[in-house]
Amino acid sequence: MVIAAAYIRVSTDEQTEYSPTVQLEDILSYAEKNGFLIPKEFIFKDEGISGRSADKRPGFQEMIRQARKKQNKIKCIIVHKYDRFARNKEDAVLYKALLKKDGVKVISVKEPIPQDDKFAVIYESMLEAMAEYYSLNLAEEVKKTMAKKAQLGEYQASPPFGYSMKNKILTPIAEEAAMVRFIFEAYAWGNESMFSLSRHMNQMGFLTHRGGTFENRTIQYILNNPVYKGYSRWTPSGPICRDFSNPNCVIAKGTWEPLVSEALWEAAANKITKEKKTHYSHKRPETEGKHWISSMIKCSSCGRSLVISTKYKKGEAFHLQCGGYNHGQCPVSHSLSTNRLFPALFQALHEAAMGKGTPQKYHIHRLNLEIDKIQPLEHMINKTKVRMTKAKEAYLMGIDTLEEYSQTKLAVEAELQLLSERLNTAKQKQCEPLDYSAFSSQLLDIISILQDENVSMRTKRAIFKTVVEKVIYNKCNDSLELFLIYE
Repeated sequence: MVIAAAYIRVSTDEQTEYSPTVQLEDILSYAEKNGFLIPKEFIFKDEGISGRSADKRPGFQEMIRQARKKQNKIKCIIVHKYDRFARNKEDAVLYKALLKKDGVKVISVKEPIPQDDKFAVIYESMLEAMAEYYSLNLAEEVKKTMAKKAQLGEYQASPPFGYSMKNKILTPIAEEAAMVRFIFEAYAWGNESMFSLSRHMNQMGFLTHRGGTFENRTIQYILNNPVYKGYSRWTPSGPICRDFSNPNCVIAKGTWEPLVSEALWEAAANKITKEKKTHYSHKRPETEGKHWISSMIKCSSCGRSLVISTKYKKGEAFHLQCGGYNHGQCPVSHSLSTNRLFPALFQALHEAAMGKGTPQKYHIHRLNLEIDKIQPLEHMINKTKVRMTKAKEAYLMGIDTLEEYSQTKLAVEAELQLLSERLNTAKQKQCEPLDYSAFSSQLLDIISILQDENVSMRTKRAIFKTVVEKVIYNKCNDSLELFLIYE
């Protein structure tokens, strides 16, 4: 018997006529009637994948590799119809030509063509051209349908953070929805930045719906997404790649429950616009600097950073001066050479590691209390209590039925219990004593890294900032005051 391979492809679950089971049954029946043997290892499948591009079909690519291996002795590939092999004429011609060089033919069960007939070449090309036309036309029709749905405000993407999809309707996830509201309020009406909010979300243990951690751009996407105020956004050209002001976007009112008011969403949008005006592209990122000490030493008179002077350099040493003094905004010069700064700084860090020195010389505090877990949790608890009060008022005024009020009450009470448990856990952790032995070891390791000439400047800066918030230089008494971070 002649050894053959079977290739099965279906684009969507709706294609019942071309379901994998139907295709396989027809192919095996054809093989049995025509003297072909199809081993199980030579049955290849691509399910839920379009035939427009061969590169994106792993089953197809594996079939081509196996068919071209002479030791497999595959003489033909049997498909249900030629459009299962490829809907793109270029792919069809290319891969059939490759297979033909190895003596492998492609046979269609539903479109039998005499392999030795001259007309077969023309007929097969016509079938391939029709398949490609069908695919292109289908894509165009699908796009028209999506555009119509977008104009009606239907949501056509995977649910964003804060929502789940139930019966094709966006449904709020209580805990995530509370955090979305906090993000908008803290950014629009508070002093939180996108960076601090992303770090806060990670500290709280939240993940994106794709299982990743939060970043600046994650918060940026949330703040720019109109879905949270109850509007859908769809772009005919495809992903907007954070081009949120794309003029081609279709924005329409949806029917799902918004997580924030339009006023709050607009307040956040206005702040984003305002911040864009103060941003310039050539500004050096906060994580980088000319040196690992850049922006870390502060003036005791005005609080500004001591900047590296380009005028006074000798070998590896350089001078720092108060940025305010350089611009005539600080009355006291704080000129300082690194020949004096580094030995004094390393000594101060070593004393802190050993627990020596006076309390005035260094201060240790927990990591950034402004975005600590306790504050947002208390905020979320207060907001949840307000929701409970409003639900009760709606019932007493006859707006909601007793059944609706009972369901809301149960959901809110469950959310309150969960938030209270997390708050208690956060408060307990906040009261945990400082593990000074671990902190001391961390400081000694950092001193060693900073003095290592083989470590890059960027790495030194990143490591230094994990344990030192700032260092204040007092010119009057020639002293350093360290503000250390304990996480």
